[in-house]
Amino acid sequence: MEGAAERALASLPGRTGVSATSQEGKQLVCDPFQLDGLMLRAYLPRLQMGGVEQLTLRFAVGDQPWTARFELTEAEYHSFEQAIGVLALVEISEDGPGRQAARVELHIPAVMTAIFCQYAVEGNEYDVRVDDLSETGVQFSIELQMAAGDEFALTFTLEERKITIQAKAVKADVGAYGRSVVGARITRVSDRDLLAIRRAAATAG
Repeated sequence: MEGAAERALASLPGRTGVSATSQEGKQLVCDPFQLDGLMLRAYLPRLQMGGVEQLTLRFAVGDQPWTARFELTEAEYHSFEQAIGVLALVEISEDGPGRQAARVELHIPAVMTAIFCQYAVEGNEYDVRVDDLSETGVQFSIELQMAAGDEFALTFTLEERKITIQAKAVKADVGAYGRSVVGARITRVSDRDLLAIRRAAATAG
């Protein structure tokens, strides 16, 4: 395994809400917490684990998206809602063109829902304007003061359907009229919404 892949794998423990897809296309989220060699332990939704034999995790390191496929070798009871899964790495690879990810300029209205923000209460909603979008990141402006590390959800319309992503602010600067201009890394997006973003970026490119 190359150094970059090794570092990507090592970045998984401690993440929350990592997007995972089973061999049958079932969408799950998992919270990896321990890596021992090529064996990853993660909290999984216990009641959704029926029939799951493999899980493909999608995540990003910086601007580079990755895909890692695992065999589920063991699942232990942890709580009513969670199981601890023991996942054996099958393969890991860069997913998409990384920093060259096609971006699309949008300038469309969106709603931000605060999840963990320094200057906002969890669950509060704010009107924002999405200016730039790719499959790994988003840039938007908002009247609220924002800070690097803030976590939030964004909901907007693309291809005549509602898209929801979760993201984490990488930087937040003061722009025109005192609005915060936020650059963020997408941390969670459904496969269907990701495809819509890819199509929009490809069309714009």
